[in-house]
Amino acid sequence: MEESFEETAKKYGIDLKIIIVGDLSTGKTSILNRYINQKFEPKNRTTIAPEFSYKIIKSKDVIFRIQFWDIPGQNKNPELTGVFCRDTQGIIFTTVVKKSNSLENLKKWQESLNKFNDINNIPKILVENKCDLLGDEKHYNDEFEKIKKFSHENNYLGCFRTSALNGYNVDNAINFLIDEIINLVGDEEIQYYNSKIKMDTSYLSQNTKNKNRCC
Repeated sequence: MEESFEETAKKYGIDLKIIIVGDLSTGKTSILNRYINQKFEPKNRTTIAPEFSYKIIKSKDVIFRIQFWDIPGQNKNPELTGVFCRDTQGIIFTTVVKKSNSLENLKKWQESLNKFNDINNIPKILVENKCDLLGDEKHYNDEFEKIKKFSHENNYLGCFRTSALNGYNVDNAINFLIDEIINLVGDEEIQYYNSKIKMDTSYLSQNTKNKNRCC
């Protein structure tokens, strides 16, 4: 019997880890829910401990298990945040529109993570969420230009304005980061992945033939 995509992913998929960080109420959990489940669920609770979710994707004929870690916005325990940062392969920094201290708080998050890992060497993007709250005021475009300038100066791969509420640009932002991370996966790891599948498929095929032989 042929394996399902999920079964194959569990056995052979290459794990990639991404953390999402930012202040309280920037919509981190909603962004991930929109990306993974393609829906928006208003929530009243605050994330008080790191939460895990995942999505399985296929790229370049290789299956990847994308692990997402949602880090609490209070950052009351920087050491715990650092533990989750140490082996991450990507970071999503979040802020929201109409927030006057966005850049100051983003700098604090960078400093906090830098204590445990050199984030300059980690692929990262900056997401300004809740753009559904914006009108056409020029002021808010100027605000985004400042955020884009900040992202460029701090070696972010990209800067995106998103809405978890209506889904605007969420997939584009996260898929962009994932593609950049996948481009860094070594040839040896992909070759090992392919050899595992080839070996197992050959074994299963031979086993099936043996079972189907008459007595």
